[in-house]
Amino acid sequence: MNGPLVQILGPTGSGKSRVALAVARAVGGEVISADSVQVYRGFDIGSDKLAPADRGGVPHHLIDIVPDCAQFNASRFLELAHESARGIWSRGGVPVVCGGTGLYLSVMIRGIFPEAKDPQGREELRREAARRGWEALRADLERIDPAYAAKIAVNDRLRLLRALEIHRNCGLAPSEAFRLSRSPFAGCRFVRVGLQVQRPELYRAIDARVERMLARGLVEEVRSLLASRPPGCPPFRALGYKEIVSHLRGEIGLEEARALIQRHSRQFAKRQLTWFRREPDIHWLPAGDVAAGVAHVRQCLSSAP
Repeated sequence: MNGPLVQILGPTGSGKSRVALAVARAVGGEVISADSVQVYRGFDIGSDKLAPADRGGVPHHLIDIVPDCAQFNASRFLELAHESARGIWSRGGVPVVCGGTGLYLSVMIRGIFPEAKDPQGREELRREAARRGWEALRADLERIDPAYAAKIAVNDRLRLLRALEIHRNCGLAPSEAFRLSRSPFAGCRFVRVGLQVQRPELYRAIDARVERMLARGLVEEVRSLLASRPPGCPPFRALGYKEIVSHLRGEIGLEEARALIQRHSRQFAKRQLTWFRREPDIHWLPAGDVAAGVAHVRQCLSSAP
């Protein structure tokens, strides 16, 4: 049985961790991180990971859960986030999800697989069938998803096309895509709080955060990580890490790396805001007014059926 769940969201540099921690303390909650880099162990400074000593005794989930360079995606996040939330509900607590990875926050509500058809992709598959033969396309599906292929009649070309279209659109086997089309959080009562910051203030906060990361030893962190992990490790492509990797390779100087991280962070914040503004159910509050955020969450939880 799903219970209530709080999402604290906003652009990078808006102070989400601070608000989520305050909300969790106020409502007896535990924090679930919705950050695509904080899942990786050792990538601490560049992801602005809250140190255990700074978590105020509030349990945090989905941080440091990937010890190697395994790929982490929205599907895995959805599975683990629901597992964490179930545990929190069983303890009588409220999951407080904190992060700026818009896709992760969105799939909790909508599921991971959008039911979107691509006429152009369907037509390409038909041309491929004419060229290779329908038997070849069926063999493709049997290789991708033998269980689902067995459910499709030999002459049911429409379902065959749809199954292959799903795989090419999202990279998942059709059986897995259909399983994920309904979020495990379906029926959950969501309270979504967005942190609002005026653009000039946000940019100043972003620039200052980059300065703090460098002062805390971001370059040394990346150097150490490169010594123990292959350069193709996914988080090395993340904001803050990719620029320092370029610096350590001798491609750019440190000052240029600093300026690039700041500029790319501001651009990323703009993209985050564009994503969040498309979401109609977010209640926006001033980022600096932590008390207002706590009060709003308390009111929503107390009035929810």
